[in-house]
Formats: sequence, C-alpha cells, structure tokens
Amino acid sequence: MSNIYQAHQPSGGNDLYVKLADGDKLKGRVASEPAISVYKAGDKPRYSWVIFVREFNGRPVNKPQILTKGVSVFTGIAALTEEWGDPTSFDITIKRTGSGLNDTEYSVTPVRESKDLTKEELAEVEKINLPQAIKGKWLADFVEDGGLPTPVTDGMAQLDTIEPMPTDEDAPLDLNDLPDGF
Repeated sequence: MSNIYQAHQPSGGNDLYVKLADGDKLKGRVASEPAISVYKAGDKPRYSWVIFVREFNGRPVNKPQILTKGVSVFTGIAALTEEWGDPTSFDITIKRTGSGLNDTEYSVTPVRESKDLTKEELAEVEKINLPQAIKGKWLADFVEDGGLPTPVTDGMAQLDTIEPMPTDEDAPLDLNDLPDGF
C-alpha cells in the first residue's frame, strides 16, 4: 500500500473558504459586513466575512474567500474599529497559533500600508453571496430581530428522511438490463 496520504497535501488555494491551521497567517482586506451562522442547534454562532486574501503564509493569493471563525476573531476585528475605523478600509493580518480546542488563539492586527481594492477585485467580491454560502444571515439582521439563523445540519440527520430504495431480492435478473461490457 502506498503512502499517498502523507505524500500528497491538497492545496486549499482554490477553495471558496479560507482555513487556518497552526502557524498560518493571512493578510487581506475585510470586504463585507459580517454574517452569522449556526452549525448545529445549541452550538455557538460563527461569524463570517468575505476577505480579499492578498497573501496566505507569504504567498500571493489575490482573490476573495470566506473566513468563518468564532468570537475571538470577531472581537479582534471589532477592537480595531475604534482606532482604525471600518475594517473594509484597511488590510489586516490574522494569525493562528495552536491546534487544539484549548490552545488555539488568533491574533488580528492592522497592516500599516494598505491598498484599496480595485474595481476588478470588488467585482470578484460581489460574486459571493455570503449569507447563502454559509446558510446564515447578515449580523445586522440578527441584531435587529434577535433570531439566530436556522442551524446547518451535518447531513447525517437528514438521512432519516430519505426513503430507502425498494428491493426485491427474489425478482428475476434480466441480463438485458446490464450495461454493455458486462
């Protein structure tokens, strides 16, 4: 058996969602208002933004992606607004340290020299329907109505609603129904 699982590391560069592992660092521009979603009933809400990712671990990316994180990243971005203003007007760096539930931390810092998004970059951002992609709603709507979005299920709960295929193990087999080559 080959060791393909260790030899191949899939690239996350083409994903709609940006994911941060221990030691990862993202540099980019918040390009949307925050949205909120809930994965399962009883879970804490998650916050999402469209981020125009300029760099990921020092490599250029230059495309919009969705970042979904918990309260620590939200409060990190919110803390910058007092001195820096609207987070869509400056670049930020988000760095993750740690890999477990109890030792993972995120730092959110402003970038001193930021450049505005171009018309072309803004057009790419506009293609992403954030609430639809995360199955959530805009945070402003949540603040207004106080209702969390419907939880996103993990798919397993939906299996109970799928009707099983009828089977007839005793039915005769018609060899004409088999595809060519069998």
